[in-house]
Amino acid sequence: MPSAIARFTIYLAAVGLGAALPAHGRTEIPGAAQPQLTIANDGRVWLAYGRLGEAPVAPADGQKHTGHQPPRRAGDVFVACSTDGGASFAPAMKVAHVPNLMLGMRRGPRIAAQGDRVTVTYVADELRAVRSVDGGKTWGAPVAVNDVPRSAREGLHDLATAPDGRCFVTWLDLRNGKTELSSAESTDGGASWGKNGQVYRSPDATICECCHPTALFDAGGNLAVMWRNAIAGNRDMWLATRPAGSTQFWSAQKLGEGTWTLNACPMDGGRIVALGGGKFSAVWQRAGEVFYSPTDGAEVSLGMGKQPVAFAQGAGTLVFWQQGSDLVSTRLRGSTAPVRVANEARFPVVVPLPQARGAVLAYEQGPLKEPNVVVQVLP
Repeated sequence: MPSAIARFTIYLAAVGLGAALPAHGRTEIPGAAQPQLTIANDGRVWLAYGRLGEAPVAPADGQKHTGHQPPRRAGDVFVACSTDGGASFAPAMKVAHVPNLMLGMRRGPRIAAQGDRVTVTYVADELRAVRSVDGGKTWGAPVAVNDVPRSAREGLHDLATAPDGRCFVTWLDLRNGKTELSSAESTDGGASWGKNGQVYRSPDATICECCHPTALFDAGGNLAVMWRNAIAGNRDMWLATRPAGSTQFWSAQKLGEGTWTLNACPMDGGRIVALGGGKFSAVWQRAGEVFYSPTDGAEVSLGMGKQPVAFAQGAGTLVFWQQGSDLVSTRLRGSTAPVRVANEARFPVVVPLPQARGAVLAYEQGPLKEPNVVVQVLP
């Protein structure tokens, strides 16, 4: 039976984007969920996604998990590569079969690549990494990233790669009974990981328990990490940076002028944008409203919605987010009104192509229980 990638529908289209954002290519992957993208330093586009089996499986500890976690099911993690800027992909390779794969609500695999070295991370009962050193042709055995068993079981994490190829992972950690933000680094593409470190612990003992963290290196090797905090009943976004060459994060800072008093988890962690020169900004939502905010400037409201992602392009920033059942986008420079990218779409991810040749966007589309992954190229 041919692989799902071999059965992709690939075609040229200009769908629902308006004149500002025509799509140059579109790929659909049936039965897939929670896509992630990365661009290697050689220009190749890498895609990771998950696919769940039919029947839920019991947690390894025998306890019933509740809250915002998706049902535990056996699942598979796939990776595919594009050498033409995301217009088409080679057949996907299954890199892991996972008995308790966490997949849904931003839980799912993450991917990073430098040359032929590709790293994929995912969470089941542990946070694990698999590595390829031959451009995805073969994959090594999975290794654990968290050094305290089951401390990463919430399933929310992110992976970033420095310009020199070092991998950095951050995740929601439960080793001390409350949710903290932990991290680990690898200098060999994920074959081994250093001692876990604490990025942040809330003075109120826990950060937001179900919002994904994000991490990003800029071109100079400076690192930023963002998460949703929980202080005095407020669920606001916070960010910490680590200068290139340092092992310590600077003091964390709250983003935005407003605050969100909420006794619940929004399940929405936003995305960091690298501005260059060690400066960062971010997109995030508060009370159902999407904001853009640099670390040293005022917040800017972009409209109602959730699950925003963004990247800097030239003098402007392109932002995508969910608005109702639609996926919309706006370009900050020029204050253009949001335009519809796709309907019945969610959980976008986007990466810019080299030499400002556009971007590659991926998202889930279709029924929640039977999603497809869509990848499309934007000029």
